[in-house]
Amino acid sequence: MWILFTATALAAPEMIPVEVFEAAKSAGLDEHATDVEIPLRDGGTFRLSEHAGRPVLLAFWASWCGPCRLELPALSEWGSAHPDVAIYAVSVDKQRADAERFMKSVAFDLPVAFDPEARHLGRYGVISMPTMFLFDGEGSLAWQHTGYSRERGFTELDAAYGALR
Repeated sequence: MWILFTATALAAPEMIPVEVFEAAKSAGLDEHATDVEIPLRDGGTFRLSEHAGRPVLLAFWASWCGPCRLELPALSEWGSAHPDVAIYAVSVDKQRADAERFMKSVAFDLPVAFDPEARHLGRYGVISMPTMFLFDGEGSLAWQHTGYSRERGFTELDAAYGALR
């Protein structure tokens, strides 16, 4: 019974802490802004507009998110099978050190961006983790999903991606 409860708890989306949600609400971004810009872990800036003509998937995660520990490695594998999709893992940890510790304990091969002030989190109304956004080749939001389930995997993502083709 304990194992079933633990597995269920890891699969369920986790609510965002109140202070992160409040920061997101007060970020003051225009919901209709056409570009996304997020600082990258390895330097530079992710810009949605620089990926014109190709699908982009943003996967928001946090070090305190149990399901993110399962989703990010699986998403890394999904990305290997879909090299035409630009995938970015976006940490919303307030402290970069928390995200870095997480990345040392969870193996995944995706470029990482940081949104510590929750600007983009609020822009898209994210209220729990993990949450993914799929943009089409024109930069329009085509699909979003919250939570991760090993049983369902990425069946909904596969369907959304298939609809873009």
